[in-house]
Amino acid sequence: MCSCWRTVKMIVRMLRVLTAGMLFVFAAGAHAETQAPKLWYVTIGAGGAWYQDYKLTGAIVGTADMNTGFTVNGAFGRYLDDERVIRLEAEALYDRADISNIGGTKVSGSLSNMGVMFNFLYDIPTNSRWIPYLGGGIGYSQVFVDDLSVGGVTLVDDSAGAFAWQFKAGIAYQFNPSMAVTLAYRYFATDNVSFSSKIGGSVNTGGTDIQNAELGFRFNF
Repeated sequence: MCSCWRTVKMIVRMLRVLTAGMLFVFAAGAHAETQAPKLWYVTIGAGGAWYQDYKLTGAIVGTADMNTGFTVNGAFGRYLDDERVIRLEAEALYDRADISNIGGTKVSGSLSNMGVMFNFLYDIPTNSRWIPYLGGGIGYSQVFVDDLSVGGVTLVDDSAGAFAWQFKAGIAYQFNPSMAVTLAYRYFATDNVSFSSKIGGSVNTGGTDIQNAELGFRFNF
């Protein structure tokens, strides 16, 4: 299957998850008349993704050099206090980057992650519109090697699931009680993953490590 079509399908699935979550949040908020206003929120974001270079072992041996990629994400969550300092959220994210070469040999293909994370975040009070924040989360990621090929011969086209964790730090500018723009750094990683090889055996990457720089928006309601 074309890797582009596979990517579209993954993004559609992620949007379905986010839509279902947002509908749940809106429904819950509509029935929680006693709760303080503006405690629920949704976020969207996008930016650059920098994958580490991977030392492959198994059926393919060598260092996989990665190009700069991209990330898109969305979350829904709720502040746990009326001061809007501590919050919990569920997040869906997608990262992708092309593989440049392995051990100096030119290749084609890409590595991507589609994850669902549960995050705990702390907004640092500043008594201003500028609000720094930091936090982390754990979850699950499906890691994809899409059509890794040399000279038109496919070596790996597989996916594997893994436990994932992340650290986030950023700053938000609160335009009003309902909307903020955010600039953030994210470190995302997974446990070790291995993939079936078309030439027999498996290929091990030793886990996924990604650093992201993201611009986003947060909408409170």
